[in-house]
Amino acid sequence: MKKAIVTLAKDRSKVIKMVTQAPDGYVVEIKEANRTHEQNSLYWAAVHEIAESVFLDGKSFPPDVWHIYFKQKFLSGRMIELPNGQLMEADPTTTELSKQEFSDFVNEVLAFQAENQ
Repeated sequence: MKKAIVTLAKDRSKVIKMVTQAPDGYVVEIKEANRTHEQNSLYWAAVHEIAESVFLDGKSFPPDVWHIYFKQKFLSGRMIELPNGQLMEADPTTTELSKQEFSDFVNEVLAFQAENQ
């Protein structure tokens, strides 16, 4: 059986069937859906506006630099174990945020934008 990602709807019979047919040892994860395309578009529009209009100490920065800055400022990193057993904090990422988490993140960015216009 291959990996399957299914969005729950009213009719859950397909999901129930998949779970009952899955071999022992398979993992089922139920979580809130990740950010939406619309949320991501809103975020990047704001980041581009910030890159064009916000100057800190007379300096401007491109959108990708602002993106890294906002992730570092508003999101937590996650601990990962490297192949040599060393633990390190990985850079924060927005790709796995839930809709609510991403909404909170975007609101922080929009507040930053409002304060720095």
